[in-house]
Amino acid sequence: MSVPASSDEAPRTPEAAGPAPARHLPGWVWLIGLGLAAVGLFLIPGGAKQEFKVAGEFVLTPIVKLPKLGPVDLSITKAVVYLWISVAILTLVALVAVRTLQMVPGRFQLVFEVLYDLARDGIAGVMRYGRDEWFPYIASLFAFILINNLVGLIPLPFGEHHQLSFYSATANLYVTITLAIFTFGLTIYAGIHRKGVGGYFKSMAISNAPPILKQFIFVMHIVSEFFRVVSLSVRLFANMVAGHAILAVFFAMTLLFQNYLAAAVLQGVSIVLFLFEIFVACIQAFIFAILSAIYISSAMEEGH
Repeated sequence: MSVPASSDEAPRTPEAAGPAPARHLPGWVWLIGLGLAAVGLFLIPGGAKQEFKVAGEFVLTPIVKLPKLGPVDLSITKAVVYLWISVAILTLVALVAVRTLQMVPGRFQLVFEVLYDLARDGIAGVMRYGRDEWFPYIASLFAFILINNLVGLIPLPFGEHHQLSFYSATANLYVTITLAIFTFGLTIYAGIHRKGVGGYFKSMAISNAPPILKQFIFVMHIVSEFFRVVSLSVRLFANMVAGHAILAVFFAMTLLFQNYLAAAVLQGVSIVLFLFEIFVACIQAFIFAILSAIYISSAMEEGH
C-alpha cells in the first residue's frame, strides 16, 4: 500500500529551487574580446599632435612677481606654493590629531600613532645620545619631507599653460640644500653643546696619532662634514627629480605616438610607476631623517 504524501510537503517548482547558477564565459571569449578591443584602439586615429617639454615641468616661472632683495629673488613660484600646501596639511593634521585623541584609537589616530612610532623607534631609535632631546626635530623633518614628497604626486594646475602636472618642492635643489644645512648646523651645535668648542674639534682627530697624521685626519673630517650636506641634499633632490621626470616622459610619449593603443599601454605602465613613486617618496623621507639622526648622535659621542 502506498503512503500518501504529507500535505506539508509541496512539490518543488523551478522557482522554489532557487536561481540557476551563473554561467561564466570561457577564457577564449575574453581573449578574443581583448584582441578586438586592442585592434580597435590601434585603428582609431589619434588626436591632433601636441608638444610637451619634460624639462619645462621643472622650470620655476614666477606666479607672483616680487622685487629682488639683492641676489635673492622673492617671487612666488610653484615651489613656494607646494611648500605652503605641505605646511598647511601638516598644520591641519596636527590640529585634528590633537583634538581627536581617544583612548580607543580610530583609523586616523591609528595611522598617526604608527607614523609616530616609526619616527620614535625606527628613526630616532638609532640615536645613542640625545634621543629624547632631538626627537622633535627628527620627527618634524621626517613628516615635512614625507608630506612634500606625497603632495608632489598630486596633479595640480601649475604646469605649462596651467595644465595639471606633478611637481615636488623637494625636487628643487635649494629646498633640499636648506634642509641639509639645518641638519649640518644642528649637528655642530649638538657636538659643541655636549663637549664644548675645544672638545668637539679635538674629537675630530685621533689623540694618540702622530702630528702630521692627526692634522690630515682633522682636515679630512672637516671635508666629510661638508660632504654630508651634499650627500643629503643631492640624494633627495635626484630621486624626486628622476621619478617625476620618468612620469613626465611616459606622458610625453603618449602625445608623441598619437595612438590610443599606445596611450593605454603607456598609461598602464605609468600607474605602476606612480605606485612605485609613492614608495620612493616614503623611503626618501625615512633615509633623510635617519641619516640626520645618525649625524647628530655621532657628533655627541665621545669617540667622534
